Formats: sequence, structure tokens, C-alpha cells
Amino acid sequence: MILAITSTLFCIVTIKFLITLANLARHRVHITPKISLNRTKWPTVSIIIPARNEEDNIETSLSSLMKQNYPKDRFEIIVVDDFSTDSTRAIVDTLIDVSSVNVRCISGRKLPPNWLGKSNACMVGSQQATGEYLYFIDADTKSEPLMLQSVIHFASRHKTDLLSFNPRQAFTSTVEKITLPGIFLSIASYMNFKNANDKSKADAIANGQAMLFTRKSYDAVGGHTAVANEISEDIAFAKLMKMCGLKAFWAFADKLMSTHMYSDFGSIWAGFSKNMNLIVNCQSRFQVLGEFIKTNIIAWAAPVMLLVSTHHFIGDPSSINTYSLAINALMLLASIVTYLILIKELFIPARYALTVPLGISLQSLLILNSYRLSKSNKITWKGRALS
Repeated sequence: MILAITSTLFCIVTIKFLITLANLARHRVHITPKISLNRTKWPTVSIIIPARNEEDNIETSLSSLMKQNYPKDRFEIIVVDDFSTDSTRAIVDTLIDVSSVNVRCISGRKLPPNWLGKSNACMVGSQQATGEYLYFIDADTKSEPLMLQSVIHFASRHKTDLLSFNPRQAFTSTVEKITLPGIFLSIASYMNFKNANDKSKADAIANGQAMLFTRKSYDAVGGHTAVANEISEDIAFAKLMKMCGLKAFWAFADKLMSTHMYSDFGSIWAGFSKNMNLIVNCQSRFQVLGEFIKTNIIAWAAPVMLLVSTHHFIGDPSSINTYSLAINALMLLASIVTYLILIKELFIPARYALTVPLGISLQSLLILNSYRLSKSNKITWKGRALS
């Protein structure tokens, strides 16, 4: 009886998680490649790239932006060199020399009190920008030629004040393929895509890798000054926009942009540890502990309980043990199907569906570590303290 009750409770937790993911998939909005043949005048756009020690990424990112299928006299690219100590600046200067579009590289300013590095660099770029739209893009992204035209068309049609989207995640190493799908899946379960795009709802989602503002709305909320000391400045911006009655919109654009965030376990751990507790909104020990337990139930309950119920069924094939075996088998099957769909969406081999629980479980450890670091004021990123 205890096994049956436990199996039922764990099944409820897992199925609720899977239903949440199914609802998210149903409410996803995609920005697709778009060629607007009837449009004669395009708005001016300032693309701003904050770059600090990005020698491994900046050439790919900047080169792809220089190849945009957008009127060359209607967009500019501003790279803000945020005191890089590697060859970032030299790479950018070399690309500028052969560019046929308006590209500039400017130096960042000294970090003022109560400012974090990325917001500070973005603010410097915004002060030099001349576009009707300000488009902040991370240096670890790669854009397809129709990206800018498609995003501007979408923003204009939907009359967004802030448009942010999720690019396709690129995976190159085995450790990425093992850990990141589960982490992304678990993070997604905390989001509400439908409410995020409803001005009347408080839910807000944004991704700092790609944030497109109208200049008017950006200035109206105070620009990056308003989020100067926010670790998750993207989510803070989305919340601020909605609080001010402006339209923040969240979408997916996997056919327009890709990103390669982390390449080894150390960078994955450090990168997500800086703000994971903020992403899932865990601000107390009890919340962190609760999420840790729930997340690991979701990750491991199905296979563990199936093994236990199988053992009991072999010893005693009673109706109650048959029920436990059936419900745990159903729970595991539903989980595997969900993981296979996820893996297919991420364009990685199907065998990595088996390792998704590892990523989900790792996300629970990242919540713990992120909370610990935030309370001890030891969060750092790229050589700078974030707390």
C-alpha cells in the first residue's frame, strides 16, 4: 500500500511537470525567416554588442551581423570593448577594415558604483546609438542573413516595445549534450509563455542574448540605468516594461540565430550559478530546499520507482503491486517521450534523451549553489564581482 501511495504521489508531481511543458509548447511563438518585398522603408537599427574577452566568439558573431539582408544605410553595429584583456579589440578592428556596413568599436567606461559590467557596457553603447531601434546582442551568437529583417518585421507587426527571443542552442561537446538539455527543460518549466506575452499579467520573460527595444520605450523606462545592478537584467527589463504599461514580447527564433553558451562543465557550472536562483525565483532556504526535492523527484522518481515496483511485483503479483508497476511504467514512458521530443528540437542524437535526468538533477544543484553564492556575495563573472 505504501508503495502504491508513493508511486501515485510521485506520478502526480511528474505528470504535472510534463503537462506544464506541453502547455509551454502549445503557446510558443516563433519568429520565422521573412522577406518583406512590399516594404519600401525600413526603420533604423543600432545593434549593440557588449564584448569582454570574447576572442573565441566575436569574429563569428560580428561577421554574421555584417552580412544581414537589410538596407546598409539603415543599420549600424556598435561593439563596446569592455576592457578586454585578450585579442577581442584587434579582431573587431580587422573586421571593420573590410566591412561594407557601418561598424564601430568603442571603449567601455570605468564601472560606476552600483553598476554591473554588462549593463554598463550596454549603456555606453546606447549613448552612441542613433537608431529608432536599439538591438542588444551577445557576442556568443551567430545570426542568419534574414535575422534582422525578420525580427524588425515581427516587432513592427506586433508593435512591441521590447522583443526578446530564444535562439537555437548549439552543442559541440559531449558534456553539453549530456547536461544542457535537462537544464533548459527544467528552467522552461518555471515559465509561462502565454502570460509573458499578455500585458495584463505580471509574468515576464526575456533573454539578454537578444533584446530589441524601440528607442522611445528604452528611454522611457530609464535605459540600462534602471537595471544597473541587476544580475538578470533581461528579466528585470521585461518586468519593468510591463509595469510601465509597455509591451514586452517573448518568442523563439531558432531559424534566425544560434548561440554557443558554454563548452565545458566548469563554464556551465559558473555560468548558471551566477543567477539560477533568480531565474527560478527562489529567494529563501525553504524555497531552495523545496525546489531541490521536487526537481530530483522529477528526474529520478520514474526509473527508481519502476525498479522498486518491479521487484515487489515479481515477489507478489497482487493487484496493488500490479497497479504500482503500471503507474510507474506509464510515468517513465511519458518522461522518455518528452525527453525524445526535446532532444529532437535541440538537433542532437536521440541517445542523449537518456541523460536528460542528469541535467534536471544538475539544475537543482545549480539552484543551491546560486543561492549560496548570492548570500555570501561571492558571485563573479569574467573577473568581476556580481554581488
